[in-house]
Amino acid sequence: MKQLNALMTLCFAAVLMLLIASCSKEGPAGATGPAGPAGPTGPTGATGPKGDTGVANVIYSAWLDATYIADTVHTGAVIDTLGFYFDANVPKLTNAILTSGEIKVYLNLNTAASPTIVPLPYFDPYFQISINPTFAASIIDIYSNIDLSTVINAGSKVRQWRYILIPGGKPARSSIDWNNYEAVKKYLNLKD
Repeated sequence: MKQLNALMTLCFAAVLMLLIASCSKEGPAGATGPAGPAGPTGPTGATGPKGDTGVANVIYSAWLDATYIADTVHTGAVIDTLGFYFDANVPKLTNAILTSGEIKVYLNLNTAASPTIVPLPYFDPYFQISINPTFAASIIDIYSNIDLSTVINAGSKVRQWRYILIPGGKPARSSIDWNNYEAVKKYLNLKD
């Protein structure tokens, strides 16, 4: 008798499940109706926490002219030129930037209309050109083995330079190539 009751209960449960499954079946979807009117604007949300400092604190120069000075040594009546240098006064280059920030210097070997920009330090093995910057508080010194003073060629200035000072903050999380001027310009939203 117990087996009969268990069998009847099992059959009743199976029939009940079939009835429920057959009742929940939907027919084919109808066509999409027209869009309703726009709802009212919702309330303004709460102000979130202050975000990290952005690139607004980046300091950059315009393209600047350079006048190199010959670095010479006098040996008797002979004057030997060892290289060429110029010192730029950069008041915003602080000890804090020197110790925990980033300093980038770029040289435009061509004109503003047709730039050929290289990051410093720079070495050209073909022409044997070497250009190296050094930094101190408020000063950028650039030393070269040739005179790279800014000149006017066909009415346009060539060989101008610029600097970018990036104060330290949090460690960088970007994979920016700081030696690629175009990538840096885009990342920092710099204007020429």
